[in-house]
Amino acid sequence: MDTRNGLVNFTLFVFIFVFAFVFSIDALSQSNTLYGVLALLGFVVCLAGSLFNGIMAQKGGEAMAVWFFSYAVIAGIITVWYLTRCGTAFGWW
Repeated sequence: MDTRNGLVNFTLFVFIFVFAFVFSIDALSQSNTLYGVLALLGFVVCLAGSLFNGIMAQKGGEAMAVWFFSYAVIAGIITVWYLTRCGTAFGWW
């Protein structure tokens, strides 16, 4: 993966993350199940895709690997936050 392709992928993941975050806020405030599912799928795609691209970039010795791994950490933290908010909203704990 070259640097330009890595930047395009990273930008795409940022856009997916922004839309997933907006969907998650809307799902939690208005109890919209469809938006909640879309937000969860968006977070999972961001997390899995950034980890995959980070591993591929690390194998190629590229500097974008650090960006993908740090993005995966941020996406993971927000995903856990969203899942705990959903658990609280559903009364699971």
